[in-house]
Amino acid sequence: MSGKGKRILDRLYRSAKTAEDLPWHDDTPPELLVRALDRRSEPGRALDVGCGAGTYSIYMAERGYRVTAIDYMPQAVEMLKARIAGTDLAIEPMQADIGTWTASEPFDIVLDIGCLHTPGTIAPEHYKRQLLHWLAPGGDFILLHFGRRGWWDSWPIGPQRTAGKILCALFAPEFELIEDASAVRRGMPWFMGRSAMIGRYWFRRR
Repeated sequence: MSGKGKRILDRLYRSAKTAEDLPWHDDTPPELLVRALDRRSEPGRALDVGCGAGTYSIYMAERGYRVTAIDYMPQAVEMLKARIAGTDLAIEPMQADIGTWTASEPFDIVLDIGCLHTPGTIAPEHYKRQLLHWLAPGGDFILLHFGRRGWWDSWPIGPQRTAGKILCALFAPEFELIEDASAVRRGMPWFMGRSAMIGRYWFRRR
C-alpha cells in the first residue's frame, strides 16, 4: 500500500471507536454475496480480502463458513479480533499484504469489498495471479469496485475507478461473469464528484 493510502487509513481507524464509526461500514451483506452463498450446497472455506472490521467475515462465519480475514491495517485486524472475542465463530484474522500472502489450500469464496480499488495496494495483473492461487475451480469471487463511466470520471481523491469492461477483460478467461449489479451512487462528497458508479460483480472461476 502507498504511504498516502496508509496515512489516510491510519487516521480513519484512529478516529473510529467501533466498526460503525468507519465511513464504509454497512451492516447489510452485499446481495451478490448472499446469492452466491445461497447457491452453494454446503459451507466451505471463505477468504475476506481487505476485511476491515470484519462485518462480512462475521456474516459468512455465521452461515457456517471457515473464514480467513486478511487486512493490511493492524488496527482493522485488532478490531475484528475484539468483535469475535468470546464467540465460537470460525474466523482467523491476520495482518497481511495481499501482494505476497499465500494460503495452504484454496477457498470456495473470495470476497473483496474495496481492497482492489484502494490506490497503491496492488497492480491488477498481480491481483489476478494471487486470486488464481486463492480461489478453487468452481469457486465464487464477489468484488465491489468503483467503476469509471468515461474519460472524465477520474478524481484525485478516493478509490481508483475502473470501467467494468476492463475488469471483465482482466479476469477473463479464467473467470466467468455471473452477474453485474453495478449502480450509480449519489450523494458522494464533492471532491469525489458527488456521484460514482459502484461496480458489484459476481465472478466464478472456470
